[in-house]
Amino acid sequence: MGRKEAQIINAARSAFLEQGFAETSMEGIARAANVSKATLYAYFPSKEAMFSHLIEIECERKRILFGQPSLEDGVDAALRTLGKKFVSHFLAKDATKFFQTMSSERARFPELCRLYFNTGQKNVLDFVAELLEEAKSRGLLSFENAHLAANQFLNLVLSDLPMRVALGLDLPREEEAQKVLDSGVTVFLRAYLCSPVETDARVQSAPGVDAG
Repeated sequence: MGRKEAQIINAARSAFLEQGFAETSMEGIARAANVSKATLYAYFPSKEAMFSHLIEIECERKRILFGQPSLEDGVDAALRTLGKKFVSHFLAKDATKFFQTMSSERARFPELCRLYFNTGQKNVLDFVAELLEEAKSRGLLSFENAHLAANQFLNLVLSDLPMRVALGLDLPREEEAQKVLDSGVTVFLRAYLCSPVETDARVQSAPGVDAG
């Protein structure tokens, strides 16, 4: 990303968070970024295109920030680590401003909200499904659909946190959220964890493994 584009992105993000999508104008973004309107439109043909790009950037930032936990200490530890990162994200008010901004625009801009959901949710599910697929390949988990399992995992560990954030309600204390997280991981593993016998069988049948 070049310097001018970075200026535009930073100015746009601040404007959307402070003013909302409806009240933010391309002219205002250009002024805040200290670039001409012609330069701004050369990068982004519309406010919607810019917002869509910001969604992708937000998702990528979260992927980098979260990182993929290691399975070396076991799938239980990896899932608890991953779940903790998601819970901590929703408990940190500054980290969820973008989500709240989008929630406040849902009545006036349903298409934009649909874009946010489709892009953001897909990235999140892909991220979680990637870890689950790796665990499955090691014979640790057994499921048919990784994205369905990822969605179930997130619902179990987050519970009503996303809804509380979207509606601006009081958030649970960290220890309360941790109890929900621990319970969610336990329920998830009861559904999908392979038994030691199943794990041994999967490892033995894996390509390149000598059964003798």
